[in-house]
Amino acid sequence: MRLDEGKWLLKGKSIVPARNGLAITATLRHTAFMQDNTPILIGVGQYMEPVPEDLKYWDSEPAGSHADMAGHAAVAAMMDAGLYGESVDWMASVRTFSDSSPAYACPFGGPNKFPLAVAARIGARPATAIYDVIGGQSPQTLVAEAAQALMAGEARVAVISGGEALANMRAAQRSGVTLEWSEEHEGAWTDRGPFSGAMIVSQTELAHGLMDAMSYYGFIETARRLRAGRTVDAHRAYMADLIAPMSDVAAQNPYAMFSDQFTADEIATPTAANRNLISPYLKNMVAKDGINQGAAVVMTTVGTARELGVPEDKWVYLRGHAQGHENLMLDRADLSRSVAMDIVIAESLTAANVVPSDIDHADIYSCFPCVVDQAATQLDRKGKSMTLTGGLPFFGGPGNNYTLHGICEVIASCRRAPGSIGLAHGNGGWMSKQAVGIYSTVWEEGAVFADAGDIATQIAAQSKPGQANTPSGMATMESYIVQHKRGEPVGATVIGQLEDGKRFYAKLQDIDAAKLTALAAGEMDDARLKVETAMPANKAWII
Repeated sequence: MRLDEGKWLLKGKSIVPARNGLAITATLRHTAFMQDNTPILIGVGQYMEPVPEDLKYWDSEPAGSHADMAGHAAVAAMMDAGLYGESVDWMASVRTFSDSSPAYACPFGGPNKFPLAVAARIGARPATAIYDVIGGQSPQTLVAEAAQALMAGEARVAVISGGEALANMRAAQRSGVTLEWSEEHEGAWTDRGPFSGAMIVSQTELAHGLMDAMSYYGFIETARRLRAGRTVDAHRAYMADLIAPMSDVAAQNPYAMFSDQFTADEIATPTAANRNLISPYLKNMVAKDGINQGAAVVMTTVGTARELGVPEDKWVYLRGHAQGHENLMLDRADLSRSVAMDIVIAESLTAANVVPSDIDHADIYSCFPCVVDQAATQLDRKGKSMTLTGGLPFFGGPGNNYTLHGICEVIASCRRAPGSIGLAHGNGGWMSKQAVGIYSTVWEEGAVFADAGDIATQIAAQSKPGQANTPSGMATMESYIVQHKRGEPVGATVIGQLEDGKRFYAKLQDIDAAKLTALAAGEMDDARLKVETAMPANKAWII
């Protein structure tokens, strides 16, 4: 059934159409035979809701919830595909941050079955409804899962959606406004819980207070700086030059939560507004999660698309997909990079039968600069655009769902330039969980899905220095972070190596604010350590 755009309203709000610029004049050509069960993406939708300056607005128009953000985007994606919700029989939702961590718990309730809450907003009654695990890899892995279900005949039309309303939630909390976001929905669904597979954090790390992503990325970034031989100031300038162009993209994106443009100097220079977080990061360098954003895609097969009358200028193929899981931090061969990320990117390109120079459009997960830098190096994209959205520090970091926005923009870019090739990269944990998709309007026969078992074997083959369970004696400082509170240094944690090469975590002792400032500034990069085993956290001294 075709869609009458005038019929679409959601809780009294008009729908913002997906930004896909369909001024397509080129003729689409398929370079290989397609079977009817070849999966395609046929609809994309995004949504952003600013927080009103006057919260009294909410008296007449309630603030959108996480499910509302996902629902708006799903409606826009269905409009883009030209379908009604009754055609959808497979749905998956990216897990919200509120359902991922107590730190983001929502005091206003939420749906009892998130994917069915989104389904209700598009009038769908899916036979399959999935609520996925934590991680920025989730959107791309769900696209691959939907593609396989469609190929196998287990689904006809699939929708993947996600949404975050953390900005509304926090604004309401600050202002004492009470919102009602609870919903009850009936129907079968699968809640995969927050975690699956190997854990990305150990009891050792928790004992050392390493519970937030920024700490781990701080270790990676500092190791990257030390390997490159840069001072802290030089590395901050390097990071700023890398990501500053992203803010220009965000400023032009109507779905960006933040529209401010930053120069590289404004990103790299500490100020009261651009304060120190965890070394070496300043506020303007990292993802911002105070957002109200949603994204969704619609997928089907070539045969079903023809049956439903979906025009070919909507079709975009998943040409390649790969995913993999990195080791724990102390077990990585090189603290400055993720071997898994290198392998997954390479295997996705191989599965699509393309090389880095073939990639015309790329959206790289950009929670922290080290991720962008590694991808830019591997894909030989230094000086080229690394984002289509504007990136997590500027467009916004909508929890686990960011990559779905990236996929929407990749699809839109491929449609605007038929025959071009796009890459969407998803990243979870601390460069721990990787997923990459290659997309194009042109189909070519290929592997499409890289062998996950082979990828796991390659990742496992990296050399492991081993962990010191009871470290004692002299050691070198391999990487470190300095924690800050309101911009001021309050403590430091190190990753050290004993003389036998085994690694350990330890909390630095007897180090005052002046020494912490000097450490954060890179003035103690060559320091030696003395470490001793202690409970709950190991202790280390700079000597």
